[in-house]
Amino acid sequence: MSFTGAEFRDLLRLLEQHPEWREELRRVLLTEELLSLPQIVRDLSKAIEALAEAQRRTEERVARLEEIVAALAESQRQLAEAQRQMEARIARLEEVVAALSAEVAALARAQQHAEQQIAVLASSVDFLTKRMDAMSQDVARLKGFHLQYQYERHAPAYFRALARKIRVLSSEELSAFLEDAVEQGRLTDAEADEIIQTDIVARGRHPEEGSEVYLVVEVSWGVGLSDVERAARRALLLSQLGLRTVPIVAGESVTEDAARLAQRLNVWRVIDGRAIPPTETSPAPGAEGEVTSPS
Repeated sequence: MSFTGAEFRDLLRLLEQHPEWREELRRVLLTEELLSLPQIVRDLSKAIEALAEAQRRTEERVARLEEIVAALAESQRQLAEAQRQMEARIARLEEVVAALSAEVAALARAQQHAEQQIAVLASSVDFLTKRMDAMSQDVARLKGFHLQYQYERHAPAYFRALARKIRVLSSEELSAFLEDAVEQGRLTDAEADEIIQTDIVARGRHPEEGSEVYLVVEVSWGVGLSDVERAARRALLLSQLGLRTVPIVAGESVTEDAARLAQRLNVWRVIDGRAIPPTETSPAPGAEGEVTSPS
């Protein structure tokens, strides 16, 4: 049967008047799939909303990642800048170290050169020191020889407080005198050799008693312990011949130890021309020329 337009319009009007008919009409007109479309659309809407939320969260995460990446990029840039600055500082330090190494090498060469010069100077100083020592010894010997000559030449004046009519025995006279004593068995060869090495042996008269005395004199520019010991020992050896002996040390100065030993060994000191008896510790002030005669 045919369905006119007027009838269709009447149908629409009836559907508007009876809304409950619309659902029935749709059920009749539409298939099951078409009827389920609204639910599908609703499900799709929910899925789309879920996707949108997921997309939003993804975008937020991406944004955070972008911030992290940006921060990492900034950190990398800063690290790169720090690395560049560090490399620049290392380069400068390498230059400084190279310069210092060159300076140290130069200083080492200079030090080596200085040490060589010092070694040469030390050798020269050692040589000069030995020369000076030798010269000092030579000068000391010359001064000693000169002083001994002075005491021999002026013995009567220097030793007047100890004896009168003083005469220095020559080496020949002393040697002959000692040879006779050796031949007579009064001295050994060694004892005679010891006595003959005495610097000065002089014969004179005791200033008070007039008896014969022998002056046994050791001369040294600076009188020391060994000079005192020799004078005492050689005077004692000569006294074994029955002679009256006076041990004497003579010089320009005397050490304190030698002066004390002279007192202990009963040895006279003639220092700078002044006679000092063994009983006197030092020259009496204002008493120059005043000496005690030998006992």
